[in-house]
Amino acid sequence: MIRIRSFWSVFAALALLLAWGLSGCQPSTPAETEPTAIRVTDAAGQTVELEELPNRIVVVGRGPYMALHLLYMFPEGRQRLVGIEVKGETASDFLPYVDAAFTDIPTLASNPGSEQIATLDPDLVIMKGYTVEGMSKSLSQVGIPVVYLGLETPDQFRQDVTNLGILLGSTDRAQEILDFYNSRIERLQKGLKGIDEDDKPRVLLLEYSDRGSKVAVQVPARQWIQTIEVETAGGAPVWLGSAELTDGWTVVNFEQIAQWNPDKIFVVIWYTLDPEEVIATLKADPKWSTLDAVKNDQLYAFPSDIFGWDSPEPRWILGMTWLATKIHPDRFADLDMSEEIHTFFTEMFDMKRDVIDAEIMSRVKLDVH
Repeated sequence: MIRIRSFWSVFAALALLLAWGLSGCQPSTPAETEPTAIRVTDAAGQTVELEELPNRIVVVGRGPYMALHLLYMFPEGRQRLVGIEVKGETASDFLPYVDAAFTDIPTLASNPGSEQIATLDPDLVIMKGYTVEGMSKSLSQVGIPVVYLGLETPDQFRQDVTNLGILLGSTDRAQEILDFYNSRIERLQKGLKGIDEDDKPRVLLLEYSDRGSKVAVQVPARQWIQTIEVETAGGAPVWLGSAELTDGWTVVNFEQIAQWNPDKIFVVIWYTLDPEEVIATLKADPKWSTLDAVKNDQLYAFPSDIFGWDSPEPRWILGMTWLATKIHPDRFADLDMSEEIHTFFTEMFDMKRDVIDAEIMSRVKLDVH
């Protein structure tokens, strides 16, 4: 009996040692780690930090369609949008052709208060601007973060795209967008290589409008996308040296235009007007007909589709490319703008070619002069 008890004692000890050994061989359970915070520095210079990716995004503020169009270049952006401020009759006449569900997204009347925005339960609000406004401060007080997009220059556009990629957890898509834009700018730089500053055509870009039944022509601010489009396309903006520019559009009279007497004139025409009628009217005007640009048939309407190609929304790259073909037609003779338009809307908005033909190409007028 003593031997039996001894045997079972040894057996129990071996079993215990074996259990310890097996437990030591099991993979240890990794300790839970804190999620990495999402952090961006926006166009207003504020550092915005989120604990997790936002799932309920609202777009409000100045020119909300500009931020909306950029947001819709990301599949995640259109999936997470839960509210839009409407400044005009619709939030965007373009986006229903990109996403049929766009018209189902809740809307806010112009200039909503923070309480109205909060009813949509957003975890991120996107606004356009460079300074933190009262609305942003009010939303922050109730725990709703605000990120500003600048959009006014190519450099700021790149930063806005990068920030949205981070906020949407879609940095690969952000890089695709940046690669597209960078490749177009690099193409222009390559085509313009070797041109001396003195050899660049003298260019005037104007906005023509008749708001309030009063015709006005204006030149853009030095730092605005319209001026950068002209410079990047190889033109010398005549208005930078002598006009007293403001931070926006500056009204100029014909006497000033005559003094500049540019080689080429590009007219951004207010959306309610017919570009062909406006250009015909200017060419028939006795004063305008004395300008070299008019005499040499170098007075052009700036293109648009549903939205203009001169404004700080994603289409500015089309406007910049088109300008290069008109300012330096010999250097960009092989550039097919029709295919460029199709490529842009296909790669940036995932639109089908038949939709592009029906809703975009049918509206584009590339050669009104």
